[in-house]
Amino acid sequence: MPGKVLILSASLLFLPLAATAAPGTKPLASSATEAVTPAVLAKWMSGAEHGYGPDQYRLGLAYAAGDGVAQNFSEAAHWWRKGAYNINPQAELMLGEAYAHGWGVPRDIDKAIHWWKAAARYGPPEVASRAQLLLDSAV
Repeated sequence: MPGKVLILSASLLFLPLAATAAPGTKPLASSATEAVTPAVLAKWMSGAEHGYGPDQYRLGLAYAAGDGVAQNFSEAAHWWRKGAYNINPQAELMLGEAYAHGWGVPRDIDKAIHWWKAAARYGPPEVASRAQLLLDSAV
């Protein structure tokens, strides 16, 4: 919609925030408990291909960050869309971010707002509050 301005905070990009990783491992922002290894990626891919929303979200983050796979925003948006359609609030939030920034999808603020509203409506408190903050920032 013409005339809309979007103010975003980079700190809202990846949910949940990564915790301290074990020495020698590289955490992915989507998983504070699993280091990104080929085995973890294979597990996420299997779950994602079988329609498991949390793994679709995690796989989207892996593609967005280039953790364990080549960075590919189109592929990230693909997995976030699948997760969003499986009513995964974190995927809904990130799909909104993808539309807001044009990460792998055409930039579309109205679609971003649609997905942020879904995340705010269905998400756990930490996701809902971040989605609401993004909604409040969209003018």
